[in-house]
Amino acid sequence: MTSSLMKGGIAAAGAGGIGMGGWAISNYVKSTDNTVKAALISKGHKLTSSLPSSKQDASWAKVANTYKLEAKQELKIKEGEVTANDIRNWCEKHMEVQSSASILEKAAKWCVVYSSFKDKLDEEKLTLETDDGTLNTKYDSLGDLTSVVSAITPDAGTGNENGRKLKKWCETMIHSSYGDDSTYQTFKGHCTKAVAQR
Repeated sequence: MTSSLMKGGIAAAGAGGIGMGGWAISNYVKSTDNTVKAALISKGHKLTSSLPSSKQDASWAKVANTYKLEAKQELKIKEGEVTANDIRNWCEKHMEVQSSASILEKAAKWCVVYSSFKDKLDEEKLTLETDDGTLNTKYDSLGDLTSVVSAITPDAGTGNENGRKLKKWCETMIHSSYGDDSTYQTFKGHCTKAVAQR
C-alpha cells in the first residue's frame, strides 16, 4: 500500500514536473515576439499606423505616391494598381504575422514613417521651381540624368521643351523616399527654389 502510494506520488510529481516544464516553454515562446510589428519596432522604425488619426490619410497617400516610383518586383504587395488603402490594409494585415525576410522587407518599406524628398524640401524651406524657362537653363547640367529626362513626354505647352521635361521629372521625383543624399542633392540642384518669404 505504502509502496503503491509512493509510486503514485512519484508518478504525479513526474507528471507535474513535465507539466510545469511545458508551461515554462510555452510561456517562453509566447514572450518571444517574432511578429513583423515587433521586428520593425526593434529596428527603430515608427509605424505609420501609430500616427494620430488626423495624419493617417496624408501619410498613406504619401506612401502610395512613393510606391508608384519605387515598387520593384520584390517590393510589390500585389500586381496592378495599388492605392493608399491597399497599402494601409496590407500593413494592418501583416503586422501580427510571423516575420519573414520577404514580408519584413516590404513592411519596412511601406508600413513605417519615413522622409520623402518633399519632406526634406519643407525642412530646408525650398519648393519646386515651376518656371519652364528657368528649368530649361538647368537641363544642360543634368549630366548622366540627361538621357532619363530627355525620354520624358512633357505636358502640353510651347517652347522650353527641355524645361517642361525637367519639370515633369521633378514633379515625379519629389515623392521619392530620402535615403541616398547624392540623389537628393541632384534633385534639389535642378528642381527647386527658395520659398517666397511673406
